[in-house]
Amino acid sequence: MDRPMTTQELFNRICDILEEKGKMPDILDYRIATSRPVPIRIYEFELRNNLDYGGSEGIYLDLWIEYCEDNEWLKNDIGTFKTLEDSREAMHAMAGLLADFIIEGTAYINANLDDFTWTGIDVRAFDENGERLDWCSSCSNMENALEKKDDLLKRYPQVAVRDNATRKERMFWRQAEEKEGAMGTDGG
Repeated sequence: MDRPMTTQELFNRICDILEEKGKMPDILDYRIATSRPVPIRIYEFELRNNLDYGGSEGIYLDLWIEYCEDNEWLKNDIGTFKTLEDSREAMHAMAGLLADFIIEGTAYINANLDDFTWTGIDVRAFDENGERLDWCSSCSNMENALEKKDDLLKRYPQVAVRDNATRKERMFWRQAEEKEGAMGTDGG
């Protein structure tokens, strides 16, 4: 993505996955994504929920994310599921929906981490064959990232430094000058 995914888009995407896999319960009266979408800039968030009987009828499943930004914990709604049914079986079906939402949501986010990484500076090492290693170091500022790059170049032949907000990446080689744009500016 060329911009951060919103909370509304995340809810709708997970719902699409659940529908594609036949995991959306028939008892739902509605599902609705948040009407106040916010961009998700960090993949390190907690999916929170409230599964409970409604005040007058049925069962609600409310979903939101919580995350830390600038040393402050934030909470943003993503969406709600509702059924007018209130039987034990309906509660079990809604609990199953919650479990499936968490499972599919976690799998989707983990498979698309880059779409949820819009803060900080990532530093990635490459092996002797030019293959990107499966891990990276995240730094809060460019000064720390460049120090990490220098440290990694002592052990690895090639290192990439990427500003997650701009998606610009610079490549560095051991005992060679920096080569900008060698892998493009989209991080790929």
